[in-house]
Amino acid sequence: MKLFKLLLVLLAAAGAAKAQGVKFSADKPEAGTTVKFTYDPKGTNLQNLADVKCTSYSFYTSTGPKSKRIDLIKDGELYKGEIAASDSVTLVGLSFNVDEQKDETPAGYLLEFTKGGKVLPETYIHEAFMYGSAGNYYLGLTLNSEKGAELYKKAFTEKPALFEKYRYSYLSLAYKSNKETGTKLVEENIAKVAKIKEAPESDLIFMLNAFSIIKKKEQADSVKAVLLKKYPIGNYAYGQDMNALYSEKDAAVIEQKATSLISKFKLDPAKKADAARLTSIYSIVANAFAKTTNNEKFEFYADKISNKLSRASIYNQFAWPLAEKKENLAFAAKISKQSLELVEQAKGEEMPAYFSTKEEYLKNLNQTYGMYADTYALLLYHQGNFKEALSVQEKAIPMYGTSVSPDVTTRYVTYLIKDGQNEKAFTEAEKLIREGKGSDSLKNDFKRLYAGLKKQGTYEAYMANLEKDANAKARAEWTKKMINIPAPSFTLANLKGEKVSLADLKGKIVVLDYWATWCGPCVASFPGMQKAMAKYSGNPNVVFLFVNTWQTEENREKVVTDFIAEKKLNFNVLYDTKNAKDPSKFDVISAYKVDGIPTKFIIDGEGNIRFKAVGFSGSDDGVVKEIDSMIGLLTTKEASK
Repeated sequence: MKLFKLLLVLLAAAGAAKAQGVKFSADKPEAGTTVKFTYDPKGTNLQNLADVKCTSYSFYTSTGPKSKRIDLIKDGELYKGEIAASDSVTLVGLSFNVDEQKDETPAGYLLEFTKGGKVLPETYIHEAFMYGSAGNYYLGLTLNSEKGAELYKKAFTEKPALFEKYRYSYLSLAYKSNKETGTKLVEENIAKVAKIKEAPESDLIFMLNAFSIIKKKEQADSVKAVLLKKYPIGNYAYGQDMNALYSEKDAAVIEQKATSLISKFKLDPAKKADAARLTSIYSIVANAFAKTTNNEKFEFYADKISNKLSRASIYNQFAWPLAEKKENLAFAAKISKQSLELVEQAKGEEMPAYFSTKEEYLKNLNQTYGMYADTYALLLYHQGNFKEALSVQEKAIPMYGTSVSPDVTTRYVTYLIKDGQNEKAFTEAEKLIREGKGSDSLKNDFKRLYAGLKKQGTYEAYMANLEKDANAKARAEWTKKMINIPAPSFTLANLKGEKVSLADLKGKIVVLDYWATWCGPCVASFPGMQKAMAKYSGNPNVVFLFVNTWQTEENREKVVTDFIAEKKLNFNVLYDTKNAKDPSKFDVISAYKVDGIPTKFIIDGEGNIRFKAVGFSGSDDGVVKEIDSMIGLLTTKEASK
């Protein structure tokens, strides 16, 4: 036992030492002050990488975290920045990254702020939240249930009133830290609530959830029955009815259930809390009728949504697939235009609490406008309104800022060609191809433009130079992103029931792609991944593995096999295993510390992760070029040995 405790102390010390990658100008500074800091990436997984970025996450007494980009100044091997904290801030966490690669220091970079020289109990609550459940997502730190539970206890000691609000989170962490003592603690708290003669709904909900923590389903079901009988129109009953509404597929049944739900809970749009609930309900009904292309019913329910941005989102969700399929164009264009008007109107309204600044809020609205305007422009184009489509797209592109999708610019080139602006179209297409973002259709347009504009020299030579530039740029970018981290080992079953082990692939380059059937960007990337696989099909030293994860259906295997068959994919799909202690988590993706999918890892022949790529690059060719660049760098490195 002493040896175990000593090991924990040494591990904690190691984590603390690594956390010294950040040095703050003040320890426990007063809220409302500015704190300077330096960041040294040496010893982290960002070491030797260029263009480090920093994001701060600020917590306040009752809200958080709110994110903000911090400008860094490079000074030798160090990066310098500062935190301008408001007088209501309690805690700030810093996250450092290079593109998708995040500094994953175990202890994290957290700074407690004080009020009158004292750390507030709420600060410990926020720290517990980070160490207990969300710090890996926000800050790249290693979750620590024991530390999270201790921080909750510290907060409760200083402010007992916080216990009731956070007791479930605390007990969950206590149970994860130690099942034996955690179970005893949970049962003690259940017993206290059971003694209350007329327990309020919140206490009964706590009892239900507490029984779930310690895996006592029968007792949880018993409390659930009491809850629904005693509080038939309470918060729990509402949640159950909403779950039933979400799971329903038939639009007519959804409409009927929604009407009953609104009547049962006497929801009044004049009340703020009810208005938020009605927004959720009407969104579900509107989306259901959108799938049946029932214009009248869709518009009827969408127009009941009082929140402008929620309504604009529903309009765009309806309009975009119709724009892609060239269906129902007149109606789709009508509501798409309305989505833009609603976003513009929202700029003059009160800023939502989850934004830190008005500037951040307006930036978000502009990006939203750009995305919805792209939808509207495509609808106008399909209707033959070419000049107006071009005008709308020209307004949309700057709204995106620096994150314009290649598809958006490709559509812009199409509109320019239709308007006869061939020289400008040529220039825009050339930019995309030089950046390695040119699709097959864009390259075909570019070839026609080259001939039509009577450019000097052969098209093949000109194109070869552009491709050379694109490849050089891609390689330079991926060279900066190279890492060298041991890949967690795994052995998983594939669709055929065969066991596939990473250890057995030693000496080969492994492309590891995490995905799920419900993940839109994952599915969008698959045609490109098919092309990449075909390109390397003759190379026995490159292996592609597609790990299905975060797939929670009971008939998971049928869902996955049907999906693969329907899409006609020849992937070697592996099933990530559910964690035995916590079935809400999956083993291998957790070991690889993945926050979102799709995420790809490129593992070298020595079993080390050399690249990590998050998200969909925007085009099939982009996916192939991404894979090419990473594999090319590794094969070049191997050849140089």
